[in-house]
Amino acid sequence: MSDAKPKHPASTSLWRIPDWYRRVGQASGYFITIAAAVTLIAFLIAATSEIAAPLVLGGFLAIVFLPLADWITRRGLSRALAALIVLVGLALLAVGITWGTGVAFVDQADEVTANVDEAVQDLEGWLESTPINEEVVGRIRQTIGDLGPALNGGLADRVVSALDSAFGLVTGTILGTIVLYYLIKDGPTLWVRWLGREQDPQARRIYRNIGDRAVTSIRSYFRGRTAMAVVNGAVIGLAALVLGIPAAGAIAVVNVIGAYIPYLGAFIGGAFAVLMALGEGGINLAMLMLVITLAVNLLLENLLEPVLLGGSLDLHPLLILLATSLGGIVAGMIGLILAAPAVAITLDIRREMTTAGFFDRRPSDNPT
Repeated sequence: MSDAKPKHPASTSLWRIPDWYRRVGQASGYFITIAAAVTLIAFLIAATSEIAAPLVLGGFLAIVFLPLADWITRRGLSRALAALIVLVGLALLAVGITWGTGVAFVDQADEVTANVDEAVQDLEGWLESTPINEEVVGRIRQTIGDLGPALNGGLADRVVSALDSAFGLVTGTILGTIVLYYLIKDGPTLWVRWLGREQDPQARRIYRNIGDRAVTSIRSYFRGRTAMAVVNGAVIGLAALVLGIPAAGAIAVVNVIGAYIPYLGAFIGGAFAVLMALGEGGINLAMLMLVITLAVNLLLENLLEPVLLGGSLDLHPLLILLATSLGGIVAGMIGLILAAPAVAITLDIRREMTTAGFFDRRPSDNPT
């Protein structure tokens, strides 16, 4: 017979951590880990955006133009030659757009300068007719006087910064072009070869489904974006043609290209259209063109674009708006372009992993 006294039930649970406290702590740890990982990724993307962004863009463009390379290959040409044709075609398109836009702007440069001077004189006359003209003119002079020393003092820093950005842009463009070429040439073969190395049939099926969904999302996004860009450029170009503004075709093309860049592209295309209008008809025609471009871009980007792109990506329009804004903050122009398809790919990965039961697996609650 043992003399040991039985332990009181309360003594065994006196220092026991409540289950709800343990669950909250575990969830908090997961949240902190995920938040730290997301923050680190965002920091790395922002810090290396000048080089990383063109590489990512090259990967996205390779997915978009792979069907074109496949079509060329089916005509009897080699895969390497098909990839080279795609690259040369894209380069010629970029050079043609740049050349056409530059020629149109140079042709109107004298008229634009003269009309800008006239607009400045009209503005000065309006300021002189106002009762606060002396105060306004004084503030303008003070601002201009303070601006000169500031520009002179920071000129060296600006030059260094510009050279650094230019170097990063050139380097990223070269690397992005190389990535684009090799992905178009060998991308499908590399993907099949990589899948073949996976021994687990279920894992191989998951990877294949994720890849197929990512490709579908990217191509759907660019199809929707292209449709919006064509409509945007056609409407603005037609308005320029009706108003008698020269280089209406160039205006349409610039606005088509600009429409691929959410929000920011509207300023680029709109500014070119307004400058052409300013050179042709002065400040009144320029203001009319400004109203037209603002109306078209506001209507398309805020009403039609989220709905059309949301349908192609299976995303809510509000989610597309938030993702695009956050992408622009983190990665600049490339982030604006690629944020929406990146979110769609992430959600596709989550759906596939959920279907596979990845999120149903829970760690054991029993202490070791």
